[in-house]
Amino acid sequence: MKNQFLILKITLSTTLIVLSIAVPVNSRLAGGAGWDHNQVADGVPLPPPPPKNTAVLTADGVPLPPPIPPGPKLGTVLIADGVPLPPPTPPPPKQTLS
Repeated sequence: MKNQFLILKITLSTTLIVLSIAVPVNSRLAGGAGWDHNQVADGVPLPPPPPKNTAVLTADGVPLPPPIPPGPKLGTVLIADGVPLPPPTPPPPKQTLS
């Protein structure tokens, strides 16, 4: 019975020691940027941002086709090619019954 308590005491004390060391280390990494601490990251730095200029960009390749002309507007007279229609026939005279 004493061995079980001894193992439990050793496990708890070891865990407590590890946690008491790990918490201050992690808190310095997470929230220390605002208190005059410089954070330095290891690795490759980011590339510089692209220059902000108003240069005209050109592309090599086939040019675009010319723009399509707009279609006819509403209200315009449309003309069809071909044989014209015959003139309208006058209506027959009215016959009166007397």
